[in-house]
Amino acid sequence: MIFRENQLVAKECLLTTFQKYALLAVSFLIVAFGQPVWSVWLGLLAAICGFALFWRVLLAIPSRKERFYVAMGWYAAVQMVQLGWFASHPYAYIYGVLFFCAWLMGTQFGLLALAIHPSTFRRLSYLLALAGGWTVLEWSRLFILSGLSFNPVGLALSGAVYPLQLASVGGIYLLSFWVILTNLCILRAWLFHCRFAQVATALGLAFFPYLAGAIHFHYHAGQMGQDPRSVAVVLVQPASPIEENMGFQSAEEARDFVLHEWINILATTQKQLGRKVDLMVLPEYVVPYGTFHPVFPVDSIKGVWRQLFGPQALEALAPLEEPYAALLQTDNGKKWLVSNAFIVQSLANLFQAYVVVGLEDSVYVDEEQSRHESYSAAFHFSPNNLPAERYEKRVLVPMGEYIPFEFCRQLAARYGIAGSFTCGKEAKIFEGPVPYGATICYEETYGDLMRDNRRKGAELLVNLTNDGWYPHSRLPKQHFDHARLRTVESGIPLARACNTGITGGIDSLGQIVGVLGPDHMQTQELADSLYLDIPAYHYQTLYVQWGDRFILSLCSVFILAAVIIRKRNR
Repeated sequence: MIFRENQLVAKECLLTTFQKYALLAVSFLIVAFGQPVWSVWLGLLAAICGFALFWRVLLAIPSRKERFYVAMGWYAAVQMVQLGWFASHPYAYIYGVLFFCAWLMGTQFGLLALAIHPSTFRRLSYLLALAGGWTVLEWSRLFILSGLSFNPVGLALSGAVYPLQLASVGGIYLLSFWVILTNLCILRAWLFHCRFAQVATALGLAFFPYLAGAIHFHYHAGQMGQDPRSVAVVLVQPASPIEENMGFQSAEEARDFVLHEWINILATTQKQLGRKVDLMVLPEYVVPYGTFHPVFPVDSIKGVWRQLFGPQALEALAPLEEPYAALLQTDNGKKWLVSNAFIVQSLANLFQAYVVVGLEDSVYVDEEQSRHESYSAAFHFSPNNLPAERYEKRVLVPMGEYIPFEFCRQLAARYGIAGSFTCGKEAKIFEGPVPYGATICYEETYGDLMRDNRRKGAELLVNLTNDGWYPHSRLPKQHFDHARLRTVESGIPLARACNTGITGGIDSLGQIVGVLGPDHMQTQELADSLYLDIPAYHYQTLYVQWGDRFILSLCSVFILAAVIIRKRNR
């Protein structure tokens, strides 16, 4: 009976040339543009049938080799669209990175396509194994150099707030598993002439994230409504240019340029004076010159301070002592020079608020040999001149923040990159208005990494980002979509400040509290500050307890069960 059924399905899998190309085109448009950054509605459609339409074409291709190459090329083309923001980078080598990433993902999809065969659809256990296999392949990308965390297919479900809630159970990879399984079951119902059992299974899978998500959302929304606590934050977006792209004729010219950057930053905060501020957030690597290196004449800072905030604000300036300042010999005699830390500490004193800021920091590990380690760090400053605390970035971007291989050093030197940052070792929790965990840029695309903050007691995530290397692109929005996922996975709100990007706040249910600017393209050019009251409501999630282990274990069970069933059938 099974043999006859397979023969019947295989015969009816045949398609005309027109049907093949039509399905290829429609499926490509749905999946390639089926992300929240492009279209929420296409994303929801992709999560139900976008992949199914493409696999229907594969079923009409008898050669396994041909199926692999067609699938690899199709999905690589999808990634060319979804990773198209790479092309906005100012250096041409980025096209090599784009093609490598696209074809790597395409190869993974080609491997999945080898199992797309009429006989595969006769058992639900095989489909569960296929969805599990794809989920494991997506997860494996996290371990290529610093990892490639963008574009899991589960993002298609994250545009709407109800299915987004499923991430609180198994993270983004549970969403990916669900998207693939739903598409496989939709295709199964199609192949078997919409029999009741197959249709019921497919529709149940398609609607479950909305039903379960609605229950989860409305329960916690009710709890949030009864919790009056909030965190008053000021999020600063300087929109500063990338200094590596600029040529300075002298050290004095470079210093004056950075001082002007600080003037612009401080000017954006001027309108927030007089408000209750719990936390002020400045973005990643907000200005050069490290944290404690004395470089600015104190008289210049005092003049700026008086002009922007008034004479009475001079009382808030940090003390002229280490680590904020040093009395040094200059061409004009001994003068007090102050550091970036002096300015940030003064800002914390002025607003009587905690300030978190992204800066570079260097530490000597061997003073005799002058050997030091450099970090891309987030510094936590408290009001009233308390010592600053530091968190070191744990996920570094290859070539931009570290040089992965020796043969890359010469290439990196051509773009002004002479060394590497040292990788941080652990999450750190700062005691602010609520305990919060700082994350830097690309790190927030790693769900399992971000849950470390929650497990250590964080009740708020604070992200510092600089998407300025990819101007006028869709990266900031795609980056922001990952940020929404992290709030639901961990059950805590997020405050986010970018140099250029999307600066804003998100509550613990993934709802946007507010963003700077009218839309995700225009906001990249704004230099301003944003005042938000972010609800402090937080809750425990299964994802915080289990992390990615839950969905990976489930996938492993499905794969193992399918292997055992297949052996028994043979």
